[in-house]
Amino acid sequence: MKYLLPIFAFVLLLSSCVEDPVPDTGDLPETVEGMRPIYLEGDEWKSFSVSGPEPVQNLGKIYYKDPHIFVIERNKGIHILDNTNPANPTAIRFINLKSCRDVAIKGTILYADNHTDLLSIDISDFDNIQLVNRLADLYPKPLNYPENFSGFFECVDPARGEVGGWETATLTRPECRR
Repeated sequence: MKYLLPIFAFVLLLSSCVEDPVPDTGDLPETVEGMRPIYLEGDEWKSFSVSGPEPVQNLGKIYYKDPHIFVIERNKGIHILDNTNPANPTAIRFINLKSCRDVAIKGTILYADNHTDLLSIDISDFDNIQLVNRLADLYPKPLNYPENFSGFFECVDPARGEVGGWETATLTRPECRR
């Protein structure tokens, strides 16, 4: 019985020696699936506007506040749908926010992240949605690599601007990986 612990430890040690899922060989294919940075030009990410409904293309998080559904369009903005008839939700507005990934609502105020800022948006009247406040630089700038990702990605080029997010893409001979 006293020999089981060293044998178990030895087996555990051997099982932890697995091959790296991203090999270090130079024999990589010409193209691979990976992540590409989405660059923000200047202060364009600070723009705020509201428009009519738009089609959902890159679905993100969903927030429900009876009877409305708020759907994040990654790195584009927030779709607002009227869910009075759950069998047929109707898109009613789109809030354009270039670097939005999350929202929360308290009362008639929608809180949305916008790159490094936190926005407070009055949604009491969907025909007159207004930006109430911008809390600048609340969040740190995004990392120069895709968070919670393991694999190849396009290296960040600071000359192209700040990174506002990442998208899946087919990459040609990427030099960066995690």
